[in-house]
Amino acid sequence: MVYIRRQPAAARFATLAAAALLVLPLAACGGSDDASDGPVTLDFTWWGNEDRAKVTEQAIDLFEKKYPNIKVNTSFGAFDAYFQKLSTQIAGGDAPDVVQMDRAYLREYADRNALRDLTEYVEDGTLSVADLTQTLVPAGKVGDATYAIPIAQNTQGVFYDPALWSKAGVAAPTPEWTWQDMLAAGQKLSQASGGKVAGFGDFGFAIDWFDIWLRQRDKAIYTDDGKLGFTEAELTEFWTMTGQMRAAGALAPPALTTQLDGSVQNSSLIKKGVTAEVNYDSGFTGMVSAYGAPLAIAPMPSDTPKRGMIAAMSMAYSVAQRSEHPKEAAMLVNFLINDVEAGKALAVSRGMPANAKVRDSIAPSLAENDKKVYEFESSVVDKLLPTPPPQPKGGGAVKAEFQRIYDEVIFNRIPAAEGAKRVITEAKSQLG
Repeated sequence: MVYIRRQPAAARFATLAAAALLVLPLAACGGSDDASDGPVTLDFTWWGNEDRAKVTEQAIDLFEKKYPNIKVNTSFGAFDAYFQKLSTQIAGGDAPDVVQMDRAYLREYADRNALRDLTEYVEDGTLSVADLTQTLVPAGKVGDATYAIPIAQNTQGVFYDPALWSKAGVAAPTPEWTWQDMLAAGQKLSQASGGKVAGFGDFGFAIDWFDIWLRQRDKAIYTDDGKLGFTEAELTEFWTMTGQMRAAGALAPPALTTQLDGSVQNSSLIKKGVTAEVNYDSGFTGMVSAYGAPLAIAPMPSDTPKRGMIAAMSMAYSVAQRSEHPKEAAMLVNFLINDVEAGKALAVSRGMPANAKVRDSIAPSLAENDKKVYEFESSVVDKLLPTPPPQPKGGGAVKAEFQRIYDEVIFNRIPAAEGAKRVITEAKSQLG
């Protein structure tokens, strides 16, 4: 579902043809660097759900009150649909002025000249990064250029239904729990439901979760210089583990996993097919709202001294190269990340605010579920690994291929080893 705050030009929301990132044309030069004297309308788009939309609208209202000559049209969609649409808009020269950006796609869009270098606005004070967590700021850079401004920090964890776990006689995860503990808990949870509900969502579908498993072993999906950082044997081992869990009833069946597309409504947990799932903590509040019952967050399991969890740039804001009002777009980004009142409205809907002053100001007034996210991050902060650099060009395509090939594995069309071999082949091709 895509929500449109005000009705933009009809052409902007025409039926979208399929378009791949790899065939994006180079964007033409952007608009003027000077702020406009008359009324300005900006288009702003992001991925998320209704809960995120509600608080975003509140923040936009505050912005428009402060800058009455600037109006903001907004839209959003589920993650996969969002980037498909964005690639089409950019290819057609009709990109929104301000876009929410993911680290898997940042280098891709930057290299295609689709995003504006925001360095000039940082240097002239239009866009301040002084109060942001400084380890996050480099995550928005490609080379010396600043193509994205971190919105917030998030990390990874396991969302679970404490009531169902208690009913099944399964203890809550400890800070030191292991993958074997996850298997045992998943089996017991499945048995308690008579096999109708699996223990956990199948995390083998997402390269993000494989990355955590690798980081527990001092590796990562990409090296710092943008090369592939894992082997066929390592991915085979990971997918063999998820296969064993799935066979034991600890993970969701393939029919649920193949529906995963980054949207809340297709989550195996929201569909009540599992009692827990791996997720980013920035999505916790929206998940609780959609689930309709209390949830809790636990750290990732690990068989090593490391949890593998990273202090991630949960997402960022970028300005389109072709924006006709880049300075006003930078003003909107600045307001959303630095204004305390906007921060109070947004709370932790996109993760813990990257701005330290905003983060401290919202802590006392956080709603119950937002407070759980705050407390969770506080409890694991000393275990988090540093923010990794932007993923290499092709990272988004690799992410999509990883999930597509996993579908082949879980439906027993190919063995895990063959799937791992195909991922390596596809990844090398996409990474050039």
